[in-house]
Amino acid sequence: MSPSPDDLQPLLARASADLQGGRPEAAERVYRDVLARAPDHPVATHFLGVCLVQTGRPQEGLALLARSMPALQGQARYRHNYALMLAQAGELAAAERELEAAIALEPANAVSHSYLGIVRQQLGRLGDAAAAYRAALERAPDDPFIANNYGYCLLEKGEVESALEWFRRSIGREPRNAVAHNNLGSALNALGDVPAAIAAYRKAVEVDPRYATAWFNLGLALRVADDQGSFDAFRNAVRCGPQFAPAWQGFADEFSRTRFVAWHAQAAQELTQVLLHPAIDAGPLAEAAASLLMLDPAFAPVLRGAPSDGAPAARWFTGDGLQAVAHPMLVALMENSLIPEPTLETCLRALRRRALEAWASGPLNPSPRLAEFACALAQQCFLNEYVWPEAAEETAMVARLDERVRAGGTSALELALLAAYRPLAAIPALARPAAAGEAFERLWRRQVAEPAEEARLRTEIPALTGVTDPTSRAVQAQYEENPYPRWHRVPASLASPFPLRRVLRTLFPHVELARFTISESPDILIAGCGTGFQAAITAARNPTGRILAIDLSRASLAYAVRRCRELRLTNLRFAQADVLQLGELPERFDAIECAGVLHHLRDPLAGWRVLASLMKPGGVMKLALYSEIGRRGVVAARELIARQGLGADREGIRAARQLMFAQPEQSAVGPLLHSPDLYSASGTRDLVLHVQEHRFTAAQLADSIRALGLEFLGFELADRGVLRAYRERFPEDPTAVSLENWGRFEAEHPYVFAGMYQFWAGSPA
Repeated sequence: MSPSPDDLQPLLARASADLQGGRPEAAERVYRDVLARAPDHPVATHFLGVCLVQTGRPQEGLALLARSMPALQGQARYRHNYALMLAQAGELAAAERELEAAIALEPANAVSHSYLGIVRQQLGRLGDAAAAYRAALERAPDDPFIANNYGYCLLEKGEVESALEWFRRSIGREPRNAVAHNNLGSALNALGDVPAAIAAYRKAVEVDPRYATAWFNLGLALRVADDQGSFDAFRNAVRCGPQFAPAWQGFADEFSRTRFVAWHAQAAQELTQVLLHPAIDAGPLAEAAASLLMLDPAFAPVLRGAPSDGAPAARWFTGDGLQAVAHPMLVALMENSLIPEPTLETCLRALRRRALEAWASGPLNPSPRLAEFACALAQQCFLNEYVWPEAAEETAMVARLDERVRAGGTSALELALLAAYRPLAAIPALARPAAAGEAFERLWRRQVAEPAEEARLRTEIPALTGVTDPTSRAVQAQYEENPYPRWHRVPASLASPFPLRRVLRTLFPHVELARFTISESPDILIAGCGTGFQAAITAARNPTGRILAIDLSRASLAYAVRRCRELRLTNLRFAQADVLQLGELPERFDAIECAGVLHHLRDPLAGWRVLASLMKPGGVMKLALYSEIGRRGVVAARELIARQGLGADREGIRAARQLMFAQPEQSAVGPLLHSPDLYSASGTRDLVLHVQEHRFTAAQLADSIRALGLEFLGFELADRGVLRAYRERFPEDPTAVSLENWGRFEAEHPYVFAGMYQFWAGSPA
């Protein structure tokens, strides 16, 4: 006999109270009890589905919700619930349909309109989202949370002043709304009022001390203000939001600005943790980590002894010697980043040779710690593309080891040792040893599995144009041999949605965006994407955009495709093409990004003209070009290398590095000695042995922009202090768009554009 509705009502009421009280596990047990008595009960089925989604079982939960809907779809509240669970599971298009159905059933429900705005905003349709929020506010004009959501939508649309008004309205109605205070800070920051932004972020964390996003934003604002409190703000962000990847990246970036002068054990522990974080770009941390590592008293014997003492080589790989060598921070650093520190490189080269000598004199006693160190050392050598020099005696020992490995039956430790000198992918039909440990599995993936995947992908990449220009073909050949840069992680702070219109509004608040017709789902061309780093960032920041990334080199493109597929970036396609021949394309673009490419063409202005012709009316472009003043050190290095007649093969690259390291720090070459580019083969070749290089002055930029009928919007500057200094020097140019003044400023500060000029230009509609 089936239970009556009255029998089940107390159970349903108890389950509902548990669910609304934030106890979905308890609610799940009660709903299962109801369904054991009444297997087809639609309400219990529905809310059991809600419990499962909320406890991390979305597929099971959505299946139950779908099963309940035929009996419940005539009631708005159930369609609303279903929509929220679909959105939580990432099924945004389905969530939008359910919310529209719920609104059709109950048009006066402001909450459903508001959630429809949230879903559309997540889909990137900001105009439609704003319309939904306005509909919600018509029905609930005093709701502070809807006002805040509408303000955030306007902020993403680039309508900062209007967003500011709605955040203040939200706070006026609910002063304890930490999210609104945080968003107010972001709007003030976008308008350049950093002190007011800091005050708003501080209010947000005062209201909610566990609010990781607000701590993160406070850290960014304090960094801009050169306030030392930024470190603690990022530390709090990590503590409050250990799953919030941008907080870790902010913490990492803060460390990257530090150079240690004394040993600090807590900092070493934190740095090691950050280096190992899977969402962090470890490269910028390397110099900071190296500076601290070399101050550790426990590591000092390795620094002093490994390169010079006459003790048996094996002593460094057992007992106390191994304890010192396999320093946790060193292991994390070697595996996750190039190490741009000459003293530490000398030490590691010596340790590599000592390990080889120990192997040659008798079998090394394997241990997990030694295996981890050997694999990390091999990772470092692969990352730097075997740019370290080796003596003739080493080469002879490596040949013996290589012969043994090719014969088969070698241990994972021996394979790791060989991988510190030669890439494992070069050995055909190499068998992977069983149960070799996690460190070796990571080494195998990077040295064998990933190159094999890239070799397969090369054949799949379509060609949009030919490559016939002689200079383009020479540049293509360089990057086929040395794809650059080899990146491994996108910084978490750059991998979140940050649409193009908001980027422009944030960078250039003086620009009237109405003069530029940038779509909310923009078509973007990355012209010369290399290995795909910038393309990945642009795709992540514009999830509803359509991005075409082209490059000359199939080796570079294969690397880019592999990495971007791993990141599940589906709005991005790659193709082989020459910028000079892109005029054949029928497509036109809202935005074009071309970083570090035009100055490698035979005629940079010709390439720039082609790109300008591909912009839609009202489009914008971001370019990065070498500075004549900023590249003085590179010019000196190129001249030094040319006098020695060095080529661009591996031995020439190794010799060029040693020649540069022999120069005094005070020389013209000195500023390059800590450049990360100098610590890999592809980086060194790109930096000082490139087959073609042009350089520009600010005056030449102005002439080119004028000749192409474009408008200079401004420089994109990583260091906000540069912009402050410029405005103090030229108060008559608060928008910082006078290239004549920038030319004077650069002459007074020669290294302000040592990397490249990075700037935006546009073609107003």
